[in-house]
Amino acid sequence: MRLFKNSQMRIGEVDIGSIKLDKSSRDDVPRLLMGLQSVYLNKVLLKKISDIMMEEMLPKVNKKDGRYGMDFWNIFVLHVVKRGASIDYDRLRDYANSHIELRKFLGISYEQSDYKFGLQTIKNNLGLMSEEVLKKINAEIVKHGHDLLPDKDTNDLRARGDSFVYKTGVEYPTDIGLLEDSLIGAINVASKLSSKYKVNGLRESESAMRKTKRLKNKAQQSKKFRNKNNPDKYQEQTVKPHKKLINYASKILAKITNSKKEIEEKIKEVAKSINPKNKKELKSLEKDKEKIENINFYAKETERQINQIERRVINGEVIPHSEKIFSVYKSYTEWINKGKAGVPFELGVRMAIIEDNNGFILNHKIMYNQTDEKIAVDFLKDTMNMFPNINSISYDRGFWSKQNLQDLEDMGVDVGMPKKGKLNKKDTERQDKEEYKKAKDKHSAIESAINGLQHHGGDICRDYSKDKYESHAASSVISKNLIRIGDIIIEKEDRRQRRKKYTFQNTSLQKAA
Repeated sequence: MRLFKNSQMRIGEVDIGSIKLDKSSRDDVPRLLMGLQSVYLNKVLLKKISDIMMEEMLPKVNKKDGRYGMDFWNIFVLHVVKRGASIDYDRLRDYANSHIELRKFLGISYEQSDYKFGLQTIKNNLGLMSEEVLKKINAEIVKHGHDLLPDKDTNDLRARGDSFVYKTGVEYPTDIGLLEDSLIGAINVASKLSSKYKVNGLRESESAMRKTKRLKNKAQQSKKFRNKNNPDKYQEQTVKPHKKLINYASKILAKITNSKKEIEEKIKEVAKSINPKNKKELKSLEKDKEKIENINFYAKETERQINQIERRVINGEVIPHSEKIFSVYKSYTEWINKGKAGVPFELGVRMAIIEDNNGFILNHKIMYNQTDEKIAVDFLKDTMNMFPNINSISYDRGFWSKQNLQDLEDMGVDVGMPKKGKLNKKDTERQDKEEYKKAKDKHSAIESAINGLQHHGGDICRDYSKDKYESHAASSVISKNLIRIGDIIIEKEDRRQRRKKYTFQNTSLQKAA
């Protein structure tokens, strides 16, 4: 059973709208909570968020039956706090169990002071939110933020776009390191299934993993010797340790393959004997089948790395970039070189954002195997579907192409996008126009937005799955926008206090009264 938020308050529970937050704090969490409080107090917006989450999260589950699960409001609050404070799950659990204001937002009353959130409970529930759900929520939150500002600032939006690398948190990739990861992954999964189905092929899995690491370290140390000009020394000092590693990996891989075949046969036997009404056993069987697919994936990656080590170390080939992978567990990771000073490369995926003139991030896009010029037009179209009052867009040279310029101008917006390379007369005239200068004005502020996003969880994601990587990116955008709403509330309060301070008061009349 799932609710968005229980409307029946418990004894001792504090209404979210009446929670007192420290407006003088410079920390991110109080400002984020102010943004959440503003969202909660807007009942129309809250209803829209409730409808989005109730319809699109767990669509195949009947939310009116069964035991109680975590409220969707609490999932949303924990999700944005995790990214807004840029913390891991352990610290988030500590916040949820110790932070007084946050516990009030989660509906924990003083009578439930002993109630604690479990680490696995938080992980499982936060994993339910997808990027699509968070994008829809973000659009509604940005519209709410615009309502807090004067009409002159929001009637015609001036947008600016740029991209940066959202890191995946992987270590520097080497072929022997990737071989170690893939082989140990295969051993780990296969040994657990072998133990469950009583298959004897991998009885000494711990020893196999230790030996794999030991051989990998010896091969790694051999890279210190640069003796390619001396074939005998090169064979002894470099090739020999690599051969030992790949021979042992091939031997273990053969054992894993044989064990996997036996396990598959036993899974088929178990499937025939299971009662179709026993959902628990059927679910367990499906998980075991997924583990078999994981073994196949790790085995394939192990074979790839063995092949590449043989070609590179023994045969002296140069491996083409297109054949390489940069992480076994996060296979979507890309090697990106953006030409930044002091940053030779970054490991992650490009992420594009569009920010408006009010400091709100309107939209974002994860760019798998894409570069800036490939997404410039479609990205703006998607954003304008949500915010049709955009009247200008500024991009940097990375988004330039002649076709992009034509398509963007056909959309009826002023375009501030400089041309790559030398300018001809026509391009010089275009970039001297008042419309171009107005669209390009304050484009550099996008770097501040990117920096702010990176400080609120948009710098690196350490979760493994692609779905969580995408949802964390979307959650970082929402957190940044909620903090911006908190800043607007604080600015309004400061202006009100200044007006109150300098308001004329006739003390003589007060005394007479």
